[in-house]
Amino acid sequence: MKKQKTKLRRFYFYAQEKMSTAIKILAISPGDVRSRLVKAYMELHTLDDSHLPNKLIKKWRWIKRQLTKYGPVFNHKGEVWFGSVQNTMNRIKNSSGARIAKKIFDLNSRLQQY
Repeated sequence: MKKQKTKLRRFYFYAQEKMSTAIKILAISPGDVRSRLVKAYMELHTLDDSHLPNKLIKKWRWIKRQLTKYGPVFNHKGEVWFGSVQNTMNRIKNSSGARIAKKIFDLNSRLQQY
């Protein structure tokens, strides 16, 4: 049993590392929570469902949906002017950003238990 648990911990290490870095960014980077979420997402955007335990996938999907809610903004040439995270953060209230940041913190706390 112990060997299996060690194997699982290594399996989730990538996600744990990304989440821990994102939490550090959220905690100490300058700016309001929305600007910190943009920076934190740069760490998190490579995570997908396969990096997480099944019990945490629903929470991760909620976070991603909230961070990318409004989609990208395109210029007249059809090129991305603002990415979906930046556009979303420009449009939401700081209190909504704080709620997303708390969900990231909670997800990280749960993930560190694996």
